[in-house]
Amino acid sequence: MKTFRTPLKAVAIASRLPGRSILPNELILTNVAELQEANAQSVCFFENPKYLDDLKQTEAGLLLVPADFDISVKPQTNLILVEKPYVMFMMLVKTWLELDRPPQQKRIAASAVIAVSAVIGANVVIGENCVIGAKTIIGDGTRIDSNTVLAENVQVGRNCHLFPNITIYEDCLIKNKVIIHAGCVIGADGFGYLMHEGIQNKIPQVGNVIIEDDVEIGANSAIDRATIGSTIIGKGTKIDNLVQVGHNCIIGENSILCAQVGLAGSTVIGNVVYLAGQVGVAGHLKIDDGAMVGAQSGVSHTIPKGEKVFGTPAINVGLRRRILASEKKLPEIVRHYNKLLKKEKEI
Repeated sequence: MKTFRTPLKAVAIASRLPGRSILPNELILTNVAELQEANAQSVCFFENPKYLDDLKQTEAGLLLVPADFDISVKPQTNLILVEKPYVMFMMLVKTWLELDRPPQQKRIAASAVIAVSAVIGANVVIGENCVIGAKTIIGDGTRIDSNTVLAENVQVGRNCHLFPNITIYEDCLIKNKVIIHAGCVIGADGFGYLMHEGIQNKIPQVGNVIIEDDVEIGANSAIDRATIGSTIIGKGTKIDNLVQVGHNCIIGENSILCAQVGLAGSTVIGNVVYLAGQVGVAGHLKIDDGAMVGAQSGVSHTIPKGEKVFGTPAINVGLRRRILASEKKLPEIVRHYNKLLKKEKEI
């Protein structure tokens, strides 16, 4: 249950959502909750029929339900009938959080270390023990939480939120409305070495990282700087916790990288690509627009537009399912094969 400081009337919530409202009760609503834990001040949603028993028993004051919902199930409860209850519920939560958030005013902690040549925009918050390097620029309305380090010549755009303990190396560019969660490292050296005369020689990494607008990066992820040029994360892309993006990778717009994905250097990911958890991608490959890669897959070849693949090596999901189904028959096949061998020996 999430309780908000700003109470809302059912009528006020209904006015923000596209749907048909049935509001028999005048209530002040203060929280969002799951059906089982809700009280008379709660807003909940119902979409999946398997939770019908929870719906019947809930004490929620306002329910977001499907457009074809049978209102006789909850005749005395405030209802808003919408096409996509879960989506509308989450949009409401987002709006409620914004209403609850006080206007941000400029605040720089006394313990922060800021270079004289750094440029700090209006209404920026910089937390305790932050370090801001020379020639770094921070845009209006951005918040930088404690112990975060921005090295020299970093640019952070407007209305970003950098959580605690983030390190952003020199020359990296973070655009507007970017969220980076705790523990991330942006712009560390790419993993490049060249064997020469029996010694692994480090390849200088002189590029940077560019993170476009509306990107969100989960906790403890690492995005390496390019050897030359830029590692690029496209507009609207969302990256989960513990993801590794290698040097010179280019990720398109509105793609999803789930936890523990690893991209080797110079991988190109298209727009609206989905990589499920623990996917590994070899370097210098392309996963084209709209492709989907199943969890724990190993990608060793280019994936064409819209293709769905799974497994190691990653192949078309339909073929992979047939292979997995066939594997269940292997013990029987082996027994049959051994019987045939035995008969051949007896002849």
